[in-house]
Amino acid sequence: MTYKLEYIGASWCAPCKVVKPKVLEQAAKYSIPVKTYDIDDDVEKIDVDAVKKLPTLRVLEDGKVVAEFTTKHNDQLEEFLSKNIKPATTDMDF
Repeated sequence: MTYKLEYIGASWCAPCKVVKPKVLEQAAKYSIPVKTYDIDDDVEKIDVDAVKKLPTLRVLEDGKVVAEFTTKHNDQLEEFLSKNIKPATTDMDF
């Protein structure tokens, strides 16, 4: 399983300015790459109509969105990631 995060925010969004640093911190903690998008500047790269609130964080597993999270608060972010990202496993032959 390969996980990636997509963070969608906007330069004018006050909650985005609070949440984005925490998203980047948590991505580093979980060693997961994160791609950040600005809803105004990256229109051609994201499905703007699918974004209901800002900021939006998506967990992708093997390229497919498996979870989505929107919040104005950082306190729920770590719980969301821990529920939706499984630790890497290694096959071991004994």
